[in-house]
Amino acid sequence: MRFTCRWLTWLCLSLMLWTAVVESTHNHPNQTESASCSICVVAHSTTPAASCNHTRPVFEAVGLLQEEEVIAKARFSVCDLGIRGPPAV
Repeated sequence: MRFTCRWLTWLCLSLMLWTAVVESTHNHPNQTESASCSICVVAHSTTPAASCNHTRPVFEAVGLLQEEEVIAKARFSVCDLGIRGPPAV
């Protein structure tokens, strides 16, 4: 398993290297062949212009914050009243 993985890794790396060399060094004897070559068409095409059609955000006050004073009410639970205290020494 380890030998196969290592072999496939080297194969992929060598294919990438050879593809880069071939793409950068290939040429065509006449202009008609380079018009149908997909590598040449992509290399000589212009880059698309970046466009942005986002609208600006609108900030409006939705409402006013009205704070209310909160008073917590203490309640005794029946369980709390039945707990025995610590023993006296």
